[in-house]
Amino acid sequence: MASYKNLIDDFRRRVENNRLSHAYLFYGENQFDIFLFVQSLANFLENGNFEKPKELLKEILIISPDEKNVIGIDAVRQLKNFLWQKPVNSSRRLAVINGAQNLTPQAQHAALKIVEEPPQSALIIFIAATVEDLLQTLSSRLQKIYFPALAGKRRLMQINARINADNKTNWSDVEIDDFFQSLIENLKKDPLKNSKKLKEALKRLTLIKQFNVNKRLQMRTLYE
Repeated sequence: MASYKNLIDDFRRRVENNRLSHAYLFYGENQFDIFLFVQSLANFLENGNFEKPKELLKEILIISPDEKNVIGIDAVRQLKNFLWQKPVNSSRRLAVINGAQNLTPQAQHAALKIVEEPPQSALIIFIAATVEDLLQTLSSRLQKIYFPALAGKRRLMQINARINADNKTNWSDVEIDDFFQSLIENLKKDPLKNSKKLKEALKRLTLIKQFNVNKRLQMRTLYE
């Protein structure tokens, strides 16, 4: 199983040796971690630094599910228009479909046409939980890269550090689910000792999912 460090080293070499494919499926349990990896890859392509970008990148387009948790054909058309423009600051224009399992069948068929005949400078990355999240006709044309899940305690430390450092309040559903999944898995290692904490975590998750509450505050106070 490849570690994140090995994946970083691998993709550094792919870029430096001009061996990037045109289309990938990055899949694994923690899609938020995968998305951070993709952002770092985009920064490496534009600025030579394999880390989360500190400034807005110019050669990346990110497509995510809409308010109905769907990625429709209009979003894929937007992706096509973006990819057919010539890159200025990078060797590739990178289009990212984050939460690709939410692509409608029509959108997947449209994406398939782009994957089959991409522009020379195009790089398309689909992010999903499993290979089966996409239609087989589309999935079969993508180079697949598996991202292992980080160990529960290590993952929680990373998320906790980000909650305390990040001032944004609009956390995505993927980020929230990732946080609570990691927290609950860690608490279940000693369910008797952590029974109250488990109940509180589930209560906070319900508040976040059903009501308009400060998501960052609800998540942060679970550590206090």
